[in-house]
Amino acid sequence: MVVRYERRKYKTILNKYRFIDSWFWCRYSVNPYSGCEFACTYCDSRSHRYHLHPDFDQVIYVKEEVGRMLDLRLSRARTLLPDVVAIGGSGDAYQPAELEFQNTRRCLEVLLRHHYPVFISTKSELVRRDADLLGSIARDSHCTLTATITTFDDDLVRLVEPGASPPVDRLGALEEVKGRRPEVQTGVNLIPVIPYLTDDEGNLQEVVSRSRKAGVDFILFGSGMTMRDDQARWFLTRLGESFPELLPRYLDLYEASFDPVGGYQGNYGAKSGYLNRIDKMILQLCEESGLPFRARRFIPGDFRRTNYLISEIFLNEAYEARIRGGRWKNLHWAGMNIGNLRESLEDIAEREELRGIRNVDEGLEGRILELIERFKVS
Repeated sequence: MVVRYERRKYKTILNKYRFIDSWFWCRYSVNPYSGCEFACTYCDSRSHRYHLHPDFDQVIYVKEEVGRMLDLRLSRARTLLPDVVAIGGSGDAYQPAELEFQNTRRCLEVLLRHHYPVFISTKSELVRRDADLLGSIARDSHCTLTATITTFDDDLVRLVEPGASPPVDRLGALEEVKGRRPEVQTGVNLIPVIPYLTDDEGNLQEVVSRSRKAGVDFILFGSGMTMRDDQARWFLTRLGESFPELLPRYLDLYEASFDPVGGYQGNYGAKSGYLNRIDKMILQLCEESGLPFRARRFIPGDFRRTNYLISEIFLNEAYEARIRGGRWKNLHWAGMNIGNLRESLEDIAEREELRGIRNVDEGLEGRILELIERFKVS
């Protein structure tokens, strides 16, 4: 397959989320390219919701003047506050196009000038090139670099991530960046855990163990994989070609029907019992290896400082409670809403209005007051 590059003008470059992402801690996102050469068979970007062109792994749109556009957006912003920018959500920021066009590097240089922290997820060893720049961002504000690793099985990698750098090279890139710039937070995204292909304990143990030996700071994991419209059709078609015996198991797991012509009809996610079992298995592996399973978030120095510290605690607790089968939704949404506040928790507490924050009940009000006092001292 020959990949073709096309330069295109775009009206916007920076996306702002309604809520800060509770896994990657990003408020904004930037995609230096539209499309991705890695052609991962499980990629959710193939679904209709992302509005990408259907041949997005064969024709890569190179966004023109991304550095200038991003600089103008941040320079003229009246309401934006520096916060984490996720780089390359719907297409890898370090795919081969970056060697020629360097859109990602230009974006990073602009974000550094404007003091915005970043979170990068990649499947490419090319990120080694920017180690010094990432270190500068980390010293200036905050920088997290992750590599997605689902398996070290070469045969499976060729099926599910055919265009990406070999996993051993991705892990080596993390190790090199961390060695050169220890201030950069590094991690492995064990996302997605692909049902019946990468979900056996041996594979998961290997990813966790090798990540720990490489010296990463954390590992993020997500059991199962998403299934919808063209993304499901693409994946299940290739699954049927390589592992036809697994197709009935997938249809049962997602309570779905499928044929290449009629398409996919079924659930977005796998059955909850399956997801809980895999999540608990990986959680135990992380705990046994002493490897954190959450990333440390960026903490700004303005009115958001205590808000973000308390939000991080609540969201981390809710994440673990969900996996262990405890109550978590109210705690999760309290954390999300606290992270979205436009004034400090200290000011709200002084007015005795903490209960006015959505999902903050009497018990959480007491915890917030205790944590405010703790963080005053620290």
